[in-house]
Amino acid sequence: MIKSINIQYASRKDLLAVQSQVAGCEPDHVLIQVFSGKMDDGFIDRLLAELIDVFPGVAIIGTTTAGEIMDGKEFEGTVLINVSMFESSSVKSVLVDHEEDMVRTGVSIGLALRQPDVKAAIVFGCGIRDGKTINSEPVLRSISETLGDVIIAGGQAADNGQGEATLVFTEAGVSECGVAAVSIGGPDLHADNTYNLSWVPIGKYLTITEADGNRVFGIDGRTPYDLYVHYLGQEVADNLPLAAADFPFIVHRDGLDMAVHALEVHVDGSFSFIHDFQVGEQIRFGFCHAGLLALDAQVTHAEVAGFQPEALFVYSCVSRKWILGPDISVELRSLSDIAPSAGFFSYGEYYQHSIGKPFFFSQTMTVLSLTESRKGKPESIPVSPGDFPVDESRQFRALRVLHRLVDKSTREIHVMNQELARLANMDSLTGIANRRLFDETLEREIRRLLRTSDQLSLVLMDVDFFKEYNDTYGHAAGDDCLRAASLLLKKHIRRPGDLVARYDGKTFACILPSSGHAGAMKVAEAIRTEFEALAIPHTPSDVSDYVTASFGVLTVEDLALATPAKMMAACDQMLQKAKRRGRNCAQGVSRFML
Repeated sequence: MIKSINIQYASRKDLLAVQSQVAGCEPDHVLIQVFSGKMDDGFIDRLLAELIDVFPGVAIIGTTTAGEIMDGKEFEGTVLINVSMFESSSVKSVLVDHEEDMVRTGVSIGLALRQPDVKAAIVFGCGIRDGKTINSEPVLRSISETLGDVIIAGGQAADNGQGEATLVFTEAGVSECGVAAVSIGGPDLHADNTYNLSWVPIGKYLTITEADGNRVFGIDGRTPYDLYVHYLGQEVADNLPLAAADFPFIVHRDGLDMAVHALEVHVDGSFSFIHDFQVGEQIRFGFCHAGLLALDAQVTHAEVAGFQPEALFVYSCVSRKWILGPDISVELRSLSDIAPSAGFFSYGEYYQHSIGKPFFFSQTMTVLSLTESRKGKPESIPVSPGDFPVDESRQFRALRVLHRLVDKSTREIHVMNQELARLANMDSLTGIANRRLFDETLEREIRRLLRTSDQLSLVLMDVDFFKEYNDTYGHAAGDDCLRAASLLLKKHIRRPGDLVARYDGKTFACILPSSGHAGAMKVAEAIRTEFEALAIPHTPSDVSDYVTASFGVLTVEDLALATPAKMMAACDQMLQKAKRRGRNCAQGVSRFML
């Protein structure tokens, strides 16, 4: 059984009041978590010294906060301490300063936390470096891979919204650029992790059209800034990036919805985020109101209560507190009747189930549930969301119904738009991309690869003497011939990011991002050889008794002066050269100066 005690710390006597209870436990069966709204280094050092003196040998993990949580209530500027005493589970702690290689940092933490029957790890990471939020996902991923199938919980340290410096600490010391972590393991320990977003997607689906890592340049062909102006108005855009917390983007990854808001707005209208984005990824705007919060609080209460925990640890994003204001108490209060709870408002939350990848969330509330009372496989008791009543006004209910109406309509429109977009960008005869999509993609890839100083290759394929083929065998046979060519192109050009398109009647064009000239020539030659090997009869051809094709290949390494028109003209020169050399061959050039 776990005994969990919460203390609102003011002086040493608050620690002495529970000293006798802790003294009855083995030191390695005790975990102390400290949530400090006080940022002073000297204060943290003195508090640590007191804790070590009063509770010798006990594992301690602590963090500075943007608000503290205890038993369903929120606090600010206080110091809250949770003391958890385990009957049969042991605790190990570690403090590691961030290395340049964050993956190595995670491995170091994971190795230090190894022990038998590890079920959960609590991780507190410093949240700020050089004035910017740290993306701790690589650290979390390495911890998870090193420890195996464990639950990871915790969050990013905060500093009351100052954005200057945060602290994490263990009994080993204090760090403003590191990670504090503990593992909890034991044969009778059971752990569960729950998260509550409450922000919901609304409005149309939007597509990332230009991105480089965590910097997004284009969404639906607009800059992110212009997108906010267009859909949410100039008033919201003028308050970016702060306003992005009210209206974040919702992205669906690995089965979970995530709220992602901009950290920086650049002069060119692009946004920088914590997380990376991929071209083609779809997002929607998100919003939250208390009516949705109340419903999610009911669901969270049911999930947590069904687990029958003996101790709860709550890690919630400070954005929720700032945006929801007093309404934040709705979800915190939903946990107060289940088990003792403690936690803090963070600069991002760490979340992982026992099986699955770790996430670095923002704008969520996560709840780690622990118990030692069960024997064997845990079986949750059924609890209905309705078992936890939440007062809500008629206005909130109306907003919830309105959201359902908008969301349902949006999804139906999205399905129709997807089909229309597919048809607008598809060549009806061959089923591959058409000239319109090719032109848009080439322009976008030039801009993207220019930023990464990477190279770009183009391939043009032209069916030899195609007019004569149509005149002899008929247009139906000509259509079949073009379909056969498109199938071969798709077979050989299939990397993510590659594009195969029908450029005009008998000419096909391919975009090969980050592809060197030797590779592009090899692909063209393979297609040429296999196309001729299809042995499609073509008696009027001056080249062969069978249908053949000519290829032009262009590779550009310096895209600074590149334009789609210049690149297509240069690639066409190579195609014409192939025709002059007797057709049924590939001609190309590398390091072409535009």
